Order: sequence, then structure tokens, then C-alpha cells
Amino acid sequence: MQQLLIFPYSGTALEALDCLSDDQECIGFISDNEDHINKTFFGINVYSRDAITRFPSTFVLIVNGSPTSFKNRKSIIESLKIEDNRLISVIHPSANIGKFVKIGKNVLILGGVTITSNARVDDHVCILSNSSVHHDTTIGAYTLIASGVTISGNVDVGENCYIGAGSCIKNNVRIAKRVLIGSGSNVVKNLEENDAIVKGNPAK
Repeated sequence: MQQLLIFPYSGTALEALDCLSDDQECIGFISDNEDHINKTFFGINVYSRDAITRFPSTFVLIVNGSPTSFKNRKSIIESLKIEDNRLISVIHPSANIGKFVKIGKNVLILGGVTITSNARVDDHVCILSNSSVHHDTTIGAYTLIASGVTISGNVDVGENCYIGAGSCIKNNVRIAKRVLIGSGSNVVKNLEENDAIVKGNPAK
């Protein structure tokens, strides 16, 4: 049985529970929120960061980040100081992962996600339910993809981006680092400016 801790206690963490296989068990959430620590939610205890050393043989899944905090995702993950061999990727059994897809460490993929041939998902990425990532696309490390997103073929999504729910990205598009794409947007050309916020149809 693989035992794991999930950081932080959040809606995404609860969704991650549905992705666990029969031989995986979440033994606790980790939180920085004092209102959550030492409480129990859905039968699972919430611990402070001390649990990382308290349970040294457990794996850890890190799912922090939102449209308002995603740029801090990388620094928060690094601050946890988790050894690479303890980071685990969790994929819902209904996800459709194609041949030759490469998936990094500390990746969460929810139900209904499709990732097709030769795509690459780098470390520390979350892909929420019913999103699609098509052939030869790269999803940069620390990026968050919300639900119902369509990313066409041969797209390059930069590090630490946030792709809002229901958005679409045209094939062959390049996206810079730390870009926020608003929900429901259609991206039809390269987004070359780091830290940009874009939205609309077409996104601008």
C-alpha cells in the first residue's frame, strides 16, 4: 500500500482523493492554515508541515495554486523541501493517456482528461477534469490547467502558467512564463510576454 500526504487541504486535494488507486491511501492533508491544522475532514487528519518529517516513508502530492496565487506555486513547492523520490504523480483511472506521453513527478491528472501521443507534462503540473492536451504539446513545470480546457497539437505552454476553465489554445501556439489565461478564452496566437494576463475571444 502506497501511503501519501497531500498539500494543502483544498478542493483540489479532495478531488485528488478520487484519483487514488486501490493500493494508495491518503493518510493526511498538510496545511499552512491554522484553522485546518489538527482537525479532521472527511475522515482524514490535517497536519502542519511537521508531518513531512513525522511520516518520512510517505509519498507527497502537492496541489497548491489558484488564479490568484498560481505565481507562488513554485516557491511554495520549493519551500516544502520534499526529496524527489517522495514526490508522487496521481492519475485518475478514467484519464486517457496516449502512447509516448511523458509525465513528470508531482503531477495530478483528474478524471476525463485526455493526453495524446508524444505530449509532455513536466513536473508539478495539475490538469483538472475533462481537459485535453493534444499531440506534441509541452506543458511547462508548475502550470495549472483548469477543467474543460482544450490545448491543440504542438503547443508550448511555459512554466508556471494558469489556463482558465473552458479555454482553448490553437495549434502551434507558444505561451510565455507565468501567463494567466482567463476562463473561456480562445488563444489563437503566440503570447510572448511573461506575466501577461489575457482573456476573451480572441484572447488579448
